[in-house]
Amino acid sequence: MRRIGFLLPLVFGLALAQYKIGSHLPLTGSLSRIGTEMANGVRLAVEHFNATAPFKVELVLLDDESSPAKAVAAVERLVGRERVLGITGGYGSNIIGPASEVAERARVPYITSGGLARDLTQRGFRYFFRFTNVEGYTVVADLIAKGFGAKRIALAHDDGAGGTDVARAVRAKLQALGLELVFDSSYPGRSTDLKPLLEQIGRSGAEVLIFIGYENNYATALRGAQVVRPKVNAFVGLYSLITPSLIQDLGPLMEGVYGTEPWTNGSAPVALRAEEARFVRDYRGRFGQTPGYLAALGYVQTQILLNALKKAVESGSPTPQALRDALAASQGENLVSAYRFDEKGDNVLYRTVVSQVQQGRGVPVWPKERAYGRWVYPQVPWTR
Repeated sequence: MRRIGFLLPLVFGLALAQYKIGSHLPLTGSLSRIGTEMANGVRLAVEHFNATAPFKVELVLLDDESSPAKAVAAVERLVGRERVLGITGGYGSNIIGPASEVAERARVPYITSGGLARDLTQRGFRYFFRFTNVEGYTVVADLIAKGFGAKRIALAHDDGAGGTDVARAVRAKLQALGLELVFDSSYPGRSTDLKPLLEQIGRSGAEVLIFIGYENNYATALRGAQVVRPKVNAFVGLYSLITPSLIQDLGPLMEGVYGTEPWTNGSAPVALRAEEARFVRDYRGRFGQTPGYLAALGYVQTQILLNALKKAVESGSPTPQALRDALAASQGENLVSAYRFDEKGDNVLYRTVVSQVQQGRGVPVWPKERAYGRWVYPQVPWTR
């Protein structure tokens, strides 16, 4: 388990007050691409904060190796030996669940944007906060109904807890809008051949396919669709689809697909465009690549934690309990979304944008107030 920290500088020969926060993310293992990008966002948030804050923060970043057991060990170390005041990070509901239990027992606040399973905020925890939630992804239903004007929908989702819960929320929204689900099924998250599923969808008469999964599932589905060529007018994914790495890996197979994104460059509220430009510029300068929404999520969830820490310090009580209370009272808007936490720790204001890959980049097309492009419909990459 690697430990990565930042040394604290001296200012005019005097050491500033310093406080320690922790993070665990999958820097190696099956989720390493996701975890590395999120970790870069976390790092940049700490660097930006330290540049102007009246005290300094040390980040202790541990690699959980994409493993629930290693994540538990990481949090045990963070709340034990490292004595952090709060934790930011975690990816995957099956990893975040047991890891956050350790933080809860230690009464150390834990904030994440990497797990969507509904039961994460149904455990009665007081120290757990989630910036994202499943309802934020139902915006795709509005685009399909009000933008596309489609009526017949196919819904396929991975059989994990997160995929099942997101599918439940999307299904309810589709039905509330009066759309017909002509196909509705889960698939094994570890499946390496989705062509039989795609053949069934092609025979269902669906106009739009909503496909929920992770990077490996999207790659398998889009490669299979190139062979099966199901007769649908749009392929709509949710989280983990429109990422720089997947666009680079799949190339033309991504052209025309839709996906929800918490953020893409240019989608921030107008009042926050200058902050967004700074985030993109500094991320490129620091890490040599353009940030995707995973970096933005790591950045903003850490911003929220650090701003709450600042309030706790200003109150004269820089303790985990004071930090927890400041987090619970937090509200505002950042470059990804507005936020306010309910009594369960969920962000009740979370919203995403829907982007379409156009000429090799994700272009926000819905909702209108956050869009800067126009959707192309019908369009799927396997008919090009």
